[in-house]
Amino acid sequence: MSTPTLIGVPFSTYTRTMRMVFMHMGQDYKLEQTLPHSKSAYKYNPFGRVPSLLHKDKAIFETSAIRDYIDTVFGTDLTPKDLETRLLVDQMISVLSDYIFHHVVFGISKPRDQYEKEGKTEEEITQLLETRLKRSGRIIQAVDSMVKGPFLCGDKLTWADYFMYPAMADLYSLPERDFFAEKGPKLFSWYEMFEKRQEVVETYDGTVADIRKSKSSL
Repeated sequence: MSTPTLIGVPFSTYTRTMRMVFMHMGQDYKLEQTLPHSKSAYKYNPFGRVPSLLHKDKAIFETSAIRDYIDTVFGTDLTPKDLETRLLVDQMISVLSDYIFHHVVFGISKPRDQYEKEGKTEEEITQLLETRLKRSGRIIQAVDSMVKGPFLCGDKLTWADYFMYPAMADLYSLPERDFFAEKGPKLFSWYEMFEKRQEVVETYDGTVADIRKSKSSL
């Protein structure tokens, strides 16, 4: 079987998801580093987002389609057979896309990054993020109530773990880490367990968490 190529970049959470899945499968892959909204990104995705997956004569974009393609062509054990767990996996991934990204990542992480670039003090940033942080806390609490076991959806590893981890790892790299951990204790325990996995360690370089850690050590 020909080697798949991911079009993406290490700081892209969804690119990291697919990289970790291929590593979990023991499937060789190539990473063609491409920034979002670059000429190369638009070549494979009309909206300029990453990742895209190239395999044989196909170019697949949108992570839900890439997930389906991997399940069908390469085969994984990450999609549960039983309906209840499969529904929970889909709900977790949807919650990530619709709530965590929209209200937590774009509500806290992105503004904080901008405020830090502007040279605002930590006290100023805390005040500016106060309302958004309360809303984010309620979302994390709701996600925490969905966690069903050592893995997000029970006793077995699923796509939900690989989708959720990169975004949460970036969030836990923020000064708000303790706040998020308090609001979602089960979610944080899962994160601490999952971060030790080999595919997580091997895809750490170049992530938002890595970039923030490098800046703080300067």
